[in-house]
Amino acid sequence: MQTIRSVTAPAVFLLALALVALFGSTSMVSPGLEPQPVQAPQLVPGSTPAAIAQRGVLRVGVKFDHPGLSMKNLQGTPEGFEVDMVEYIAAKMGLPKGSIAWTEVTSANREQLLNQGKVDMVVATLTITDKRKQIIDFAGPYLDITQDLIVPKGNPEGIKSPVDPAGIQVCSTLGGAVSQATRKIYPDVKLIEFDNSAKCIDAIKTGAVDAYATQSAIGAGYVSKDKEYLEMLGNPYAPEKWGIGLKKGDPTMCSFVNEQLTSFESDGSYAEAWNKSIGQYSKEPAALPELVTCQ
Repeated sequence: MQTIRSVTAPAVFLLALALVALFGSTSMVSPGLEPQPVQAPQLVPGSTPAAIAQRGVLRVGVKFDHPGLSMKNLQGTPEGFEVDMVEYIAAKMGLPKGSIAWTEVTSANREQLLNQGKVDMVVATLTITDKRKQIIDFAGPYLDITQDLIVPKGNPEGIKSPVDPAGIQVCSTLGGAVSQATRKIYPDVKLIEFDNSAKCIDAIKTGAVDAYATQSAIGAGYVSKDKEYLEMLGNPYAPEKWGIGLKKGDPTMCSFVNEQLTSFESDGSYAEAWNKSIGQYSKEPAALPELVTCQ
């Protein structure tokens, strides 16, 4: 687990400048939103949002390896659509983005870190499921999503699904909803699981696996970085919704986050953040789904 607060040492900055000179960019996304912190925010006394504002730090679990959604840049801080969304929520608590402590999470430890009190929220491609609702709460959802396969460029195996042709090796992330749904829909799938997405991408490139089962927005980000080697199959299955994970039993926090998601969409920030990041590569529409009722 890795936690970061702010950008970095001069050496990293100089490296970033050198790479800009060579390649013209250090990022696959445009500069994110710059939400201004609310002055004297009206927060419910004694609530979790009020406690976070008093503490002066919002602790958030994110992925560090999802291009366009949440991925560390050369300065060592995450950027992407999910990051912009978190910074917007933090601003509504009166916190500038430098007051966010980003903790790297995996698909297997997201709920655990919430329940241990190590993060205040998880914004990390977290699919809302009945099983997860038993141990954590969700605000949102903030995105409708589907699952799909990443395959080698040209699809040399002629892959049509996780089990067609028979015997193909399919990679996915350990502890994620994709693995569970893929096994449920395709009981005969030969699934290999790694602890993060980047390892699945490497496995495709080396020929260790034939495909990577993932959510389509995640896949679009990876394919955009390696168009010469990868492509999306374009045969979506298993629709899902991504939500913001919260510690169970805190409806005030859930309601606060939902209010900010509504504002995030209504003032145009949702579409702006999407179009500057993963929206450049994903075919998923930029629209906030109907929000759940906090209980």
